Formats: sequence, C-alpha cells, structure tokens
Amino acid sequence: MADPTDPNHLGTFIRMKALPPAQLPHHPDLASLQSGGSPHELGDFVHAILEEGQQFMTGYLPKHFKVKDTHKHSPPSKATVELLHHQISAHDLPQEGRTQGRSESWYARSSIHENAAKHGTASWEEFDAGLRKDHSQHEKDYTPDVEDAHKVLDWRDELQRFGHAVGQWTDVEMYLMEMVHNLPFPLQTRVFTVLVLAGKKGHTEFVDVQIPVDMSKVPNAKYAKDSKYTPGIYCSIERGELLEDGAKVKWQMGTASDAGGNLPMWVQKLGIGGAVVKDVGLFMEWRDKERKGKA
Repeated sequence: MADPTDPNHLGTFIRMKALPPAQLPHHPDLASLQSGGSPHELGDFVHAILEEGQQFMTGYLPKHFKVKDTHKHSPPSKATVELLHHQISAHDLPQEGRTQGRSESWYARSSIHENAAKHGTASWEEFDAGLRKDHSQHEKDYTPDVEDAHKVLDWRDELQRFGHAVGQWTDVEMYLMEMVHNLPFPLQTRVFTVLVLAGKKGHTEFVDVQIPVDMSKVPNAKYAKDSKYTPGIYCSIERGELLEDGAKVKWQMGTASDAGGNLPMWVQKLGIGGAVVKDVGLFMEWRDKERKGKA
C-alpha cells in the first residue's frame, strides 16, 4: 500500500477526472443515483480528501514543482508571489485518477503576507473567513469573471451528526457547486461543476479542495444541463498557514484545469499563470472593500 505521507505520493481524489454522483457519500437528494449505496462513508471520505490536499501542498509540491518566477506582483497586495508549474504525466497518476491517458498540467502559487487587517494584506481571520468559509460564494464576490456560484446541495445536516469534525479537521464543510465563468469574446461562458470540501487543523492551518463532479443527472443542477454553457473541468487546493508565531500568513494555491470547448490547451496555458497570480490582488482588494463596508 502506498504511503500517503511520501512526497512522491499522488492521491486518487483531487484529479482531473469527474467523480460520478454514485461515488459521493450518501445524500438524500442523490438517492436515485445511489441505488446500490455509496462506496464511501462521509467521515472517511472527507478526511481522506482533506489529508490528500494537505499532503499535496506540503509534500508533493515542494519536491516536484518548478519555480517559474519568484517576484510576481499582484496589486494591491504588498506581498510578492512565487509562481510554480508541474506537468504530471498520465503514467505517474494513480490508475483510479487517470482519464484517457491524459496528463495534468498544474500551476501553483505561494505568497507570505503580514497578518494584519489593513490595506495590501489581511489578517489570519480574514484569510480563513474569506477562503475557507463559504469558499465558492466568496470566490464569486472577489473574482469579476465568476458570473454565478450556484449551490446544488450540501452535506450540512449529515456533517452535523459528528459535529463537523473528522480526525484533526474541524469546522468541516462539503457541498456541490456550479461555478459559471465568463470568458473573453468570442468564447462561450463556461460552467465548472465541483465538490467543495474545507476544514481547519487547530488554529494555524486550513485547507480548501475542489474536485470535478459529473452533475449531468444531479437534481437541482441549474447549468450543467444547459447547452448554452460549455462544460469545463478543474481541480484545486487552497491552503493557509500561520508562520513566525502568528506574524505572517502563508497562502498557497494549486490548480489543474481545462476550459473545454475548442480552446486548445496550449492557448489556455498562456493565461493560466497570470490568472493564478492575479487572484491574490483581487482577494486583497475585496478584503479592503469589506473593511470599509463597500463590497
């Protein structure tokens, strides 16, 4: 059995392969799609994915990703941003996570910010509340390209049974989202259907994970069945950590994506790195407006 703490280890969940609804933990609204029962118990499922996300960012990324630039700027953020990239070959992906022999092109960033609720940065509480809590809605709030963040269903009641805590992870959230992104003309609007999981470890770390899910047959889906929206796919991991006895906040994000349609991957890659870096400034701008009551 593979050791999940091995820095070479790749998990099976956070991959560019859409999970079918039958593979999700039991939910009353998915009963018609889970007639044979779900193969995953909710607590084990959440714990496995949050651990996989943490290990990827703290173990796999430092060993395998190559730094593209160490001094990217994203105003009004005062911190410089390190941009990284790594191509994971299909051969290296776990069998359960492979899709038609496709590799995964990952972009990531890392930035260290002053822990303070002031212009150009944010406090630990602001990072946690803006990136972990209600992650998808806040992403829409600070990202102009996100047209809608539609929650299809969540596991709030089911998680309440064990106090929204699994292992060392607390304040756990899990829900299904349709994220609608506007792309520049003449490209069609994209819809990305994802399962979002988030939790915190102690008072010094949080992780947020997004995994693609096939929602073509899921009740309450609003955009996945509409031909006006081109389906895309992405997975992502976001991680926050307190450093230097609480004086600094480390913010990491990694993502692999495919906007779908007729847009070649080589064209998409030209803009992904810049978009990944730009999000830092967008978040800081939103936080600034929130403090002033203007968001």
